[in-house]
Amino acid sequence: MEIEYLNEFAEIARLESFSRAAEELCLSQSSLSKHILALERELGLPLLFRNPRNVTLTPAGAELLPLALQVSELNNAMHAAALAWTEREKKTLSIACLPVMAQYGITEMLARFRQETPGVNLEITECERQDIYGLLNNGTCALAVLRRGLEESEDEELEYLELCRDQLVAVVSSQNPLSEKVYLTMDDLREEPLLFLDQQTGFHHLYTSLCKSAGFVPKIAYTGLRPENILSMAAQDMGVALLMKGHASYMDRPEVRILELRPAVERPVCLAQRKDRRQSSLAKQFWEFAISYSGMESTDA
Repeated sequence: MEIEYLNEFAEIARLESFSRAAEELCLSQSSLSKHILALERELGLPLLFRNPRNVTLTPAGAELLPLALQVSELNNAMHAAALAWTEREKKTLSIACLPVMAQYGITEMLARFRQETPGVNLEITECERQDIYGLLNNGTCALAVLRRGLEESEDEELEYLELCRDQLVAVVSSQNPLSEKVYLTMDDLREEPLLFLDQQTGFHHLYTSLCKSAGFVPKIAYTGLRPENILSMAAQDMGVALLMKGHASYMDRPEVRILELRPAVERPVCLAQRKDRRQSSLAKQFWEFAISYSGMESTDA
């Protein structure tokens, strides 16, 4: 059933005239007549009495008119809601972010974009690495800020824009003899109890791979999701923490020393998007803004 025909039927009933209804609806009178005849055939009932001077409702038409009005109103409401949703979507950009935005100036970048694009609504979802990929792949978020190089394999369907780089450091208590060193190697950590970030963060694989390459199995004293807890344990000399320098420096604690690892272990923080997804104009605008803001170029996986 053509919903628009119901709207036309209601308009004819209101004006009691095919000609006036056709004019109001911007249709030819012949087209309007064909539409009503098609509607009557589909319902199997005459809806209107056609008189030379006016048009009146049949008993069936009078009974069905309120239903036709309801359907027409619902149809209009549906279109209005769809239009409103589309307009909101045009001005809303959803971004998934790893929980280290402040450390790498990402919050400043987001704020700058908001300032330069008034009226835009940024929906930022902070989550761990494994959840970020899910949100990005199922389309819940158009873009994601994540860290590359934590695992052996990466999603080949993603395009990356490097925002900044960070390096892995060892955080040791000032009471630990290792704190006297200028830098550390993985071999220096062979006999030390180690404090690791959890597998959900993606770092666990990196840590164990580095230990394996150095020829030992790590003595893991603690794994957790919160860098501040790990840093606190390191301050109490409960073990040596492996953290990114951005983590450790941001939560500056006087009871610990932050020592670089040699050789250096660097990992980039990137903005990512799926190559196979058609992006909104707002997502494209943010991507171009991020390129100019970071001074970097995007790369494929």
